[in-house]
Amino acid sequence: MAVPRTFKPIFTAVLIFLVFSVLYFSYSNNLPYAARAGLIGHKHPLAETEDLGLVFPNDPIPRIDFAAYSKYPAHNIKEPSKYAFSTFYCTREPDVRGPYFEAAQQIIWRLLWSPYRSKYPVIIFVCPFIPEENRKIFRGQGAIVKEIELLDDIIPDEIISTKRWIDVLSKLNIWKEVEWNRIVFLDSDAFPVRNIDDIFDIVPVQHCKREALGPEDKAVVASGGKTAEEFCDYVYSGISQFTINNINAGFLVLKPNLEMHAKLMRAARMTDDYDIRFMEQGVLSSPNAFSQDGAFPVHKLPSVWNTLPENFIEHRIPGLEVSKGLELTEGPVRVLHAKLWNKAWGEWNNLTDLTDLWDRDWMNMCRFYDGDPGFVEARKTGIYKTMWEKFLESKAAEDAAAVS
Repeated sequence: MAVPRTFKPIFTAVLIFLVFSVLYFSYSNNLPYAARAGLIGHKHPLAETEDLGLVFPNDPIPRIDFAAYSKYPAHNIKEPSKYAFSTFYCTREPDVRGPYFEAAQQIIWRLLWSPYRSKYPVIIFVCPFIPEENRKIFRGQGAIVKEIELLDDIIPDEIISTKRWIDVLSKLNIWKEVEWNRIVFLDSDAFPVRNIDDIFDIVPVQHCKREALGPEDKAVVASGGKTAEEFCDYVYSGISQFTINNINAGFLVLKPNLEMHAKLMRAARMTDDYDIRFMEQGVLSSPNAFSQDGAFPVHKLPSVWNTLPENFIEHRIPGLEVSKGLELTEGPVRVLHAKLWNKAWGEWNNLTDLTDLWDRDWMNMCRFYDGDPGFVEARKTGIYKTMWEKFLESKAAEDAAAVS
């Protein structure tokens, strides 16, 4: 029976739709799981915001199953000093392809496995809602994963200007980690670009100004004994940003202490004494914490230890620091603090070479995890040896056997 002329366009459109649907579902069912699940080429809802820090890198990821190695002890865990590096992963939208999750992995690789690796362990502080899947990846890569308590009852959510900062006050709980003698804290977008172990030797123990102590602090000191001594002999060091009293909280060196933690809790609740827009950075720079004029002044580090965007040009042009009346650069840059994965950021700041650096380092990391047998051995034994070191050991053994 002939199809009426008026129905031919509709019939043709329906037929095309059915053919297209069959082809689409056939194709999608043959895609890798990651693509079907939306992990490849998928724009995460957070990327719809205007916050460039939430733009996904869409990098290829290592093929190795990190969960299989998460049962082994953290790398460098036996280092006797009880010094550690750390970072913070606390997003309300956890995603194994998210920018800050990838950034935390970069810090682990740089500190534990890169050519300029450290001898100290790495702690990833996570909030209670971070899934076990993410935690196993961190552990599999050799990091210590420590859940940290939220401090979400101090600043109301509705007045927090940058919503992804909603839980950053929780960083203050790092002072409770008294099993460690020193902790270097790096924001998850603060990337070491060379070995930074000597930071533990550079930062001094300072003595509080007893005449400037507040009533609560005086009571602690007056109690005498080890508690008072350890409270007043403190460690806190960082880098100024914009003003002399504003310390950028993206790179800090500290000594955990329960009395100091209690002091910081009091300071956090005195919201009239600091700019709450700066969250934990405001607390730490406040008169009740580590202000330059207070009882516990911060020890200042040069900007090579936390090179922020406003410092990049200064460190690239020799002598510019002096001509601008700034501090002299102490050696090469140690830590770059920027969203290096973000192409738009690099183009906007004319620093595309830094985003290129991210790409190269990310691929170096993937090749290391997928291709270096020393990583798998190190996760099981705690000892990492490069392929060159293994070759030299094998050659030495052969030579010794030949002599005998």
